[in-house]
Amino acid sequence: MAVISFWSGGEKPVGQTLSIASVATHMAIEHNYRCLLINATYNDDTLERCFWKINPKSISKIVNQGKVDIGSGPEGLISAVASNKATPEIVPSFTKVLLKNRLDVLIGLKTEIYEEYEKSLMLYKDLINTANHYYDLVFVDLPKSLKKDTTKALLGSSNMIVYCIPQNVKLINQYLQELQQNQELLKPEILIPLLTCSDENSKHNVRNVARYIGEGSTMLKVPYSAALKDSAGEASVAKFILGTRVSKASLNQNLDFIDSVNLVCNRLIKKLQELQYRI
Repeated sequence: MAVISFWSGGEKPVGQTLSIASVATHMAIEHNYRCLLINATYNDDTLERCFWKINPKSISKIVNQGKVDIGSGPEGLISAVASNKATPEIVPSFTKVLLKNRLDVLIGLKTEIYEEYEKSLMLYKDLINTANHYYDLVFVDLPKSLKKDTTKALLGSSNMIVYCIPQNVKLINQYLQELQQNQELLKPEILIPLLTCSDENSKHNVRNVARYIGEGSTMLKVPYSAALKDSAGEASVAKFILGTRVSKASLNQNLDFIDSVNLVCNRLIKKLQELQYRI
């Protein structure tokens, strides 16, 4: 039972959400773990759209101050946490099932008021701790940067942190700066740097970035995949991961992608076992 957070120190898109969606889905399918995938970002439904088509008209909102119905979804679970009524067994009742007994998704908070979001996020540490007693693995898509104490608290309660790095020299250097400035938070034994949306034709390919940041030959990547991007736009990421996984044809253009995602999953499992987490 462990919490794995995907995060980046920069504020611009880095492929973090597509990476965590791919890794969590592959982990649930390939390794038969019971996983929970949590969207903890603000006003961003990218994660949900990877798996389901969303009709804005179907989202039930209370007109007063733009708040949403607290009886379901993350709002309902947070309400239970706040009133000390949350137990591990009730967590699945507030999630959406993607793969039965394999992968549930806790969608993002629906409030568009940032202060309300931050207030709710303060309870996510307890929410995640409760969920961690029910699921084998809890994946958390965290808000980027360290500007907010809530993000720091969630990183601090993570058993493993996957730092998402794009092929951008400025953000690669920012990764090194974050390591230096936040040594107590970003501990080497729980940190995995991940090159996201990578293209081997770039000067900043996985070998060069690994050498530059001191990862040697152990650097992990999630390659850019046009097919994954299309699947995310069509709410079919799970179908894409499953189809790519079972196809081992040498001409499969997504073979490098799925092999890379599999390596990420295997590394996570190995590191968690080294740290003696029971999964």
